Formats: sequence, structure tokens, C-alpha cells
Amino acid sequence: MSRIASAARVAAFGAVFATATPALAANFNITMVSGHGTHLPWIRAIQEFYIPEVDKRLAAAPGKHTIKWQQAYGGTIVKLGGELAAVRQGVAEMAHVYTIFEPANLPLLQVTHVTPFSVASVPVLTRVMVEMNRVPAIRSQWEKQNQVFLGAVVADSIQLFTKKPVSGIDDLKGLKVGASGSLSLWANGIGMVPVQGDFSTHYNNLKTGVYDSLLAFVTGTYPIKVHEVAPYMNKLDSGATSIGAVTINKTTFDAMPPEVQKVLSEVGDEYSQRVAGTLVKLIATFEANMVKEGATITALPQAERMKWVSTMPNIAQDWVKRNEERRLPAGAVLKEYLAKLRAAGEKPLRDWDKR
Repeated sequence: MSRIASAARVAAFGAVFATATPALAANFNITMVSGHGTHLPWIRAIQEFYIPEVDKRLAAAPGKHTIKWQQAYGGTIVKLGGELAAVRQGVAEMAHVYTIFEPANLPLLQVTHVTPFSVASVPVLTRVMVEMNRVPAIRSQWEKQNQVFLGAVVADSIQLFTKKPVSGIDDLKGLKVGASGSLSLWANGIGMVPVQGDFSTHYNNLKTGVYDSLLAFVTGTYPIKVHEVAPYMNKLDSGATSIGAVTINKTTFDAMPPEVQKVLSEVGDEYSQRVAGTLVKLIATFEANMVKEGATITALPQAERMKWVSTMPNIAQDWVKRNEERRLPAGAVLKEYLAKLRAAGEKPLRDWDKR
């Protein structure tokens, strides 16, 4: 029997079991996967907080339901970028899904990547993205992938790492810049040449000259020692971005008793904010360590940041147009997202919702 068929059979049995004997404690087998390892804070928090906390709350709840976990990180079951398909197909019941790599399957969740220079605070964006993932238009995208959103993962502000010092954006013309997923759009209008990559390839790509610079965030770059091969960090401070989510197979989730669903969702909310708090603490530590280890950190002048954001085409409106041609409510999602940011006190450098 295939793993997919087996997962479907378990989910179906669980649904019958939960309906027929609601008073009995049930055990659920869940495989949690990620293409990345626990050296990254958001994956480590799944192992060290999310799973133990779910177990703790289930043990204290009246139903005494249990989960038997299999944890498979670092690509041992699912390779990086394959998490969404794995959960959709039932190869794994839960995963950290990198939404940044899924513009075709999760187009509306790219909203943070088409609105750079809009939000500085990781905790603020985390709260906003927990809310955004539960609005009907985005929730329906998860449902089409046979998944239920449990928790958001937001990365700290995107910075520019270079091999040589730069003083402004004119120095960037012609440079090959590494970028993950939709971040490549940020090179539009600046004259940089975007090259796709991820945290499993950034170091070697910089070392071997596949690209000359990198758009990425400190809490992801420091653990893989990007500053050894691109020792100049230019504080672009172009904003926090939403990079992923913890999800569960919808068939599996629907087969669970309401009290188990409630625990998984509530701990997911707490996981989201815990990761945000961890990243805030790590940023200063990692930057200090980088300097001790030979890196040079300089702030890109505000005039250059404004030049960057104003030189770019309105990639948000381009995104709206592409998606509304597919009958997706991208315009409404963009407006709601920016309204939530402004209500939280954030001040985007550009009004991406205006044509």
C-alpha cells in the first residue's frame, strides 16, 4: 500500500472512530516534515515548543487524546520546496511550508513580497499574517491544497549582502543578486540581475560567483555564515516578510475531535508569536557576532532607500493585475493587508495600493 493511500485510510478510520466513539481517547499518528533543519529558529521552535506544548495540553484536556509524532527535518523525507505537495498528498500530515516558494499554488500569500519597505516590526507582521491567513480568500487557497493553516512564520527585515562595499544603488547595477522566490522582484528597476536561490545554496552560490550579492535576512544568513563570503551587510531595512506557515492535512484535521483541533490551532498562534520574539532577540546578537567575525555593517542612507523604492515599478499593482486576470481577489487582499499594517502603526514608504 502506498504512503498516500495509507494516510488516507488512517484519516478515514479516524473520522469514523471519532464519530462513533466520541467518549474514547484517540491516538493520532502525525509526521511533521521540513526541508530545512533545526538550525533555523522557526524549525527548532516546532521541535522544542510546538510539539511538546501540544502534547502537554492534550494530556491536560478531558479527552486524553494523544499524538504519536514522527519528526523529519533537513529533507530526510521531503526536500526543500516539496512540503506543500507532501501535505496535500498525505505523504506527511504536517509541515513547515515555505510559502515564499509557492507563488503559483499560493499566489495571494505573496502579498508581503510585492510590498517592500512597508513593515519594520516582525511581531506586528506576524499578527497581521495570522489574521490574513484566515480571511476567506487566503483560507480557500489552503483548502485547495487540502491544508489548514496553523501558524505563521515571518522573517526579519531583508538586508543586502555584498562581496564589495557599496555606497548607493548606482553601485548595484549589473550585479547578480541572489533572491528567494518573489524577492527577485525587488531587483526590478535597480539594474541588478536576480538569480534564484535558497538557504541551502546561498553560501556556495556566493562563494563560486553564481551571484555577487544577496537579498536575505540576518536570522537566516548568520547560521549558514553568509558573511564569510559576502562580508558587507548593507542595512537596506526593506521590511519583514512572510516566508512560511505550519499547516496540517485537511483530511487529517477534519477527522480529529474539536478539542484536538482547538489545541493545534491555539498552540499555532502562540508558536507564531514565539518565533517572532525569538527572531527579534537574535537579530542584535547575530549582527554583533558577524562584526566580531570580520563582517562590516553599514546603513544604506535614507535617500538611497527612498531612491530604491521609488525607482521600482509598482510590483504590487502588477501582481494585482496578474492575479485578478485569474479571478483572484488580489486587489482586495492588498488593501486589507496594508490597512492592517497602517492600523498597527506601520508607515509604508510607498503606497503600493495606489496606482
